[in-house]
Amino acid sequence: MNIFLENIYNLSFFFNTGIGIFAFICIYILIVLLVLPSSLLSLLAGFLYGSYLGSFIVFISASIGASVAFFISKSFFAKKLKNFFTRYPKLGVMERVVKKGGLKLILLARLSPIFPFGILNYFYGLNNIKFRDFAIGLFGIIPGTFLYCSIGSLAKSIQDLKNVQSTNNLYMTIIGVLSTFLVVYFSAKYSREYFEKSEEFNL
Repeated sequence: MNIFLENIYNLSFFFNTGIGIFAFICIYILIVLLVLPSSLLSLLAGFLYGSYLGSFIVFISASIGASVAFFISKSFFAKKLKNFFTRYPKLGVMERVVKKGGLKLILLARLSPIFPFGILNYFYGLNNIKFRDFAIGLFGIIPGTFLYCSIGSLAKSIQDLKNVQSTNNLYMTIIGVLSTFLVVYFSAKYSREYFEKSEEFNL
């Protein structure tokens, strides 16, 4: 990944043109679809375009990539997974949890750093989630996107980009911890309610 970043850095003059920005967006979309880490690319966006334009470019790129992944998952894998859940009903609990949690869980998961962005895109496509909720949930990546781009904008060279660290990311840590706790809390709550209803039905 570092070699990849260096190659883009060496072509920074190109990526600051209109065609270059379009190429950067295409590269970012591909990274999202391949479920590869995109944080370094977000840092590079901040380095090349600054905090605000970089954040906008990353958000648009990530949203397009996420939406494509969502529809790929829903079109090609969702039916197979449903057949699998039919044979193993208990494995379908997570699907029901996500469906019941809806937009609330989607947003919280996007804010939490422990849930990989690329994997979530495909995961949501496997569940009965409306694209509207999925799209609104993407706004949950804005705080992290702006943070990474802001960090990247501080770098003076590619080496700085590899080593630079944020000194003002306490708010992101708090948001991440809180959102992770809430995801776990609501998931456990909805799972318990599902099993309780199942037991009542069996009785």
